[in-house]
Amino acid sequence: MLVVEDNSVNRMVITALLKKLGLAVTLAEDGQQGVDAIKEGAAPDLVLMDIHMPVLDGYAATKRIRQWEAANGKPRLPIVALTADAFEEDHQHCLEAGMDDYLTKPIAMKALKTVLEKWLNNAAGLPPETN
Repeated sequence: MLVVEDNSVNRMVITALLKKLGLAVTLAEDGQQGVDAIKEGAAPDLVLMDIHMPVLDGYAATKRIRQWEAANGKPRLPIVALTADAFEEDHQHCLEAGMDDYLTKPIAMKALKTVLEKWLNNAAGLPPETN
């Protein structure tokens, strides 16, 4: 997983959740670092992309990743927005930017697992749902 998130506390929380699921995590602190990681050969199964970041926000970073994929014949990488913005118009803006889904912060483990299972087809070997 590639987590693109500027807030250090959020990075720690998301990393802990993903590691609890047995997933490997690579971190980027802003959208430009996320784009650079992909262009430089990072091949995550999924990107968790914060929306509001310095240098390059999540919308612009996603658009650049989509342009790079198209220009280089790469398969579409699932990109899931991470945002505190929970209105339908925010969800639509994420989709228009090229994101595939979104999670609202604070991220709950159940919601995270649901999104990962949806986009990874359980390729990550997630454990069965527990309550």
